[in-house]
Amino acid sequence: MTKLLFAIVFAIGIIASTNAVAIRFSNNLSTIGPEPTALPTLSTAACADLGGIKSRSTGQCFIHVNETKTFIQSEIYCESTFKGHLASVHSGFDNLYIADFAREIFPSIAQYYIGLTTLTNNDYAWEDGTPVDYTDFSHNNYGLDCTTVDMKTAMWVKVDCFTTAYFVCVV
Repeated sequence: MTKLLFAIVFAIGIIASTNAVAIRFSNNLSTIGPEPTALPTLSTAACADLGGIKSRSTGQCFIHVNETKTFIQSEIYCESTFKGHLASVHSGFDNLYIADFAREIFPSIAQYYIGLTTLTNNDYAWEDGTPVDYTDFSHNNYGLDCTTVDMKTAMWVKVDCFTTAYFVCVV
C-alpha cells in the first residue's frame, strides 16, 4: 500500500512538473478584467508598414510610440490611432523582443508603458482583456497601479499612472 501511494504521488509530481511553466508571478495577479479582444490578424507586412514588429508566438503586432504620455493618454492613443491597446506581454521571449527593439530605435529612453494595470478592480489586468499569464516585475515593487518596462533590464516596474513615458501599442 505504501509503495502504491508513493508511486501515485511520484506520478502526480512528474505530471505537475512537466506541465509547469517557468513564470515569475507577482502577488495579486488576476485574469479578471475586461472581455478579451480577438487575437490579432494583422499580417507581418501590415505590421511592418505601421513600424511595428510581429510576435512569432502570439501574432501580436507591437508598435513603439516615440511620444511620452501618461498611462491613460497612452491607452487612448493606441485605441484612436491603431484601434488597439497598450501592449499585453505573454512570454519572456516577447518581453525581451519588445525591449530589444525599443533599445534599437529609442536608445536614450529609460522606460516605456505596457498595458498591465490595477486601475479597474485592484487586480492586475491587461487593457486588451487577455489573461495575465506572464509577468516580469522587479523586486520590492508594490503599491502603484501602472506598469512600465525598464530599458536596461527589461524588468517591469510599477509607477504612478500620471508618470509620462514612452509606450508600446498592440494591434
